[in-house]
Amino acid sequence: MPGGANTLGRDEAISSMPKSFRLDGKVAVVLGAGGGLGQAIAFALASAGAEIVAIGKTPDRLTQTCEGVRENGQQAWSYPVDLADPQSIEKAMSWAHVQRGRLDILVNAAGVQLRKPALEVTEEEWDRMVSINLKGVFFCCQAAARIMARYGTGTIITLTSLTAVIGLSSLSVYGACKGGVAQLMKALAVEWAPMGIRVNAIGPGRIRTPMTEVVFQKDSVRESFLRLIPLGRAGNPNDLVGAAIFLASEASSYMTGQTLYIDGGWLASGGNARA
Repeated sequence: MPGGANTLGRDEAISSMPKSFRLDGKVAVVLGAGGGLGQAIAFALASAGAEIVAIGKTPDRLTQTCEGVRENGQQAWSYPVDLADPQSIEKAMSWAHVQRGRLDILVNAAGVQLRKPALEVTEEEWDRMVSINLKGVFFCCQAAARIMARYGTGTIITLTSLTAVIGLSSLSVYGACKGGVAQLMKALAVEWAPMGIRVNAIGPGRIRTPMTEVVFQKDSVRESFLRLIPLGRAGNPNDLVGAAIFLASEASSYMTGQTLYIDGGWLASGGNARA
């Protein structure tokens, strides 16, 4: 069982949190629940009381996430989905709604990354990135919001990135997608607020996951970005869970259209290296 699963429910800060942060009786659909960030968020929402519907590409990883949630006393179900296919997304959301009778929270944590010089990017690579990271996010939000609108309440959280606001070499297409996601969240927040649906985002900085592990392998690359982080370290998936619980809960009931950057101070530094 992944390390995150073993810590679920053992965090006294979560178990004793104020009532406004609790998610008891809520149903949370987590896209990308088999990945490092999605799994950590799924575990955290479950610790706060939510039932979890884990959706993603890889059934085995989704099963691991659900097993970890259940081992610690919460309910969980999984459903494989092709995030590049709007019909597959629609079926997944409908299944989650029918299975649990409600849909309160959507977390978009799925995504793919391409690290490649812009002059070498192919049309096929561009289409794949946009299809999953931007098109897929939109249709996930749309499918969830159609259900949430029936009940007049719901909250949507999408993971964006520092690349939504700063330019990083070899991440042009990824940054274009994440910039689009950041703007999309603002537009949806405004449009869906009258329906009682809140839409916010989390912008991770340099977080160590299987997808980003490649940048940690070269000493020179690792040291170059660590110098730009005032807190002096990279993040880990658990660094995002507090923000996720906050945005999913009534504690943020007057907040929509915002992005919380969890980056160790990188943006605040203006790109200035630590002394």
